Amino acid sequence: MSLVSSNDNSLFSKTWYEDNTEKNIYFSKVTTNQTCDVAIIGGGLAGLCLLRNLLEKGVDVLLLEAREIGQNASGRNGGFCTPGWASSSEEIVKLVGPRVADELNQFSLDGYNWMRERMCSEEYESLDIKKGVLSVSCSGAPVSECPVGSRVIDKNELQSFLKSDRYNYGIYCEEGYQFNPLNFLKCLQKEIINLGGRIFTKSKISSMEHMKDFSVLKVNNSEINVKAKRVVFATGGYGGRETGKVSKSILPIQTYIAVTSPLTVRQKEIINCDWAIYDTRRAGNYYRVLPDNRLLWGHSITALGTKNIDKIKKNALKDIASIFPQLISDTCSQETLKIDYAWSGNMAYASHMMPFVSEIGSRIYSLVGFGGHGMNTAPAAANILGDWLAGSSDKFKIFEQIPYAWNWGVIGPIGAETKYFYYKLMDKIAELKS
Repeated sequence: MSLVSSNDNSLFSKTWYEDNTEKNIYFSKVTTNQTCDVAIIGGGLAGLCLLRNLLEKGVDVLLLEAREIGQNASGRNGGFCTPGWASSSEEIVKLVGPRVADELNQFSLDGYNWMRERMCSEEYESLDIKKGVLSVSCSGAPVSECPVGSRVIDKNELQSFLKSDRYNYGIYCEEGYQFNPLNFLKCLQKEIINLGGRIFTKSKISSMEHMKDFSVLKVNNSEINVKAKRVVFATGGYGGRETGKVSKSILPIQTYIAVTSPLTVRQKEIINCDWAIYDTRRAGNYYRVLPDNRLLWGHSITALGTKNIDKIKKNALKDIASIFPQLISDTCSQETLKIDYAWSGNMAYASHMMPFVSEIGSRIYSLVGFGGHGMNTAPAAANILGDWLAGSSDKFKIFEQIPYAWNWGVIGPIGAETKYFYYKLMDKIAELKS
């Protein structure tokens, strides 16, 4: 079953989540001039969390989204939520020192717990959550120690869960969830609606003019104005030049996901667990079996251009075959694995893999850069920024300790792709040595 043609842009192609979601919640575009204390630009997870936080504190706030809520990175990712940041603990310590690294680690846990509280509530039961995360290694020997709540799975035991000769060992951790991220955003929108929140979709900021005490946002190249005392850019990898300094820090990296046809009983025995799985290669895969027994497979990145639908499908099948050759079977037509969904998403990355949460101008803030680990870190940062804007906490100052990362302008994407291919080469060398 082919859901979209190869000519369609994979950044906006239909996802499995869209076919397995709650009823859409529709908002209208802004049609009259608006005023507010805080204007949030961007309706992904970070923007929605900030909106909810400020509404609870009685702040006069509204949100503007250029498309529809959840159609960008926050509703198109792999659906993993675990503690931590995209950058490793060791790299964070090198970047900001041990004291700030400890604070950031606690922030990541706070964000994870905020998500877990919702995911496990009745109001969010449509998420189809499953608990448990398994990291698998294609090289090296099993570690002697692992974090509390985790355990090492050696190669022999691992074969009972994942029938692949590529993996040397795994580490299973109870602290982690998989879920439908688009449904999460819809449940979060219901909370916001109950709080009386103002959300405007199909409302793209075309320009921004700064006055003494407020900013004026032009919407959709029209005469519609939004006057705000403070502005927050939560645009992720989809923001353009209108975001100013944000666009010079963040690289929009395209990541790719494919979803297969439903696995047969025999194929399900090859991936015989319901955990969220990722391998530890620097250019590795992440995957999970969905509630309808399809395999969601995340693979590869690009920074220069976007792969079309057919290319994503071919790459995914090749990738799956390299790990689980038994899944790609020609012995009978009923067991031939096909790709039914394929899409990409613009994830926002800084060069140091940490978010850009800062005051970037007088009363102008950034809340971006959560690529690779956003489902816990975006809420964490949004809630901390919300507390700062409402005057109830100064934890926001910790983010000022993360150095600004320039994206190297036009040569940034070239560098990102070069780095990715270097990682793939190093991964291959490490496997050959094992």
